[in-house]
Amino acid sequence: MDLEEKIQHLFTDQKSEIDEDDFIKNLHHTREVRVRNKQRLVYGVSSLIVVLLVGIISIAQLSTNTLNTNYDYYFYTDDIDEEIIDEYYDDLMIYLADQSDDIWSTMELYYAVNSENVNIEE
Repeated sequence: MDLEEKIQHLFTDQKSEIDEDDFIKNLHHTREVRVRNKQRLVYGVSSLIVVLLVGIISIAQLSTNTLNTNYDYYFYTDDIDEEIIDEYYDDLMIYLADQSDDIWSTMELYYAVNSENVNIEE
């Protein structure tokens, strides 16, 4: 159809009555589209909020240093008797001397442990 024919058809085809079924169908369709668009907006915003919260919580958890790498924190020995530590080192040195082929490396370790304990006590 030509544009002129369409225009003429519009003027000649005058509907004096509104088709009620078409009107109600179009009304319901328009309403459903608006409701669907509103739901999409709400779902989109809520999912954005969830993603942002998870991201912020993850960043907060990763940025705090929960692992204390300080040597004294893990090997703090004030509450352990010195006699127990000495017995442990003596037993360890006896075990290493029995298991090792090189007695001198065991003696070096024994000297290092004892000199470290002396340095800590001073």
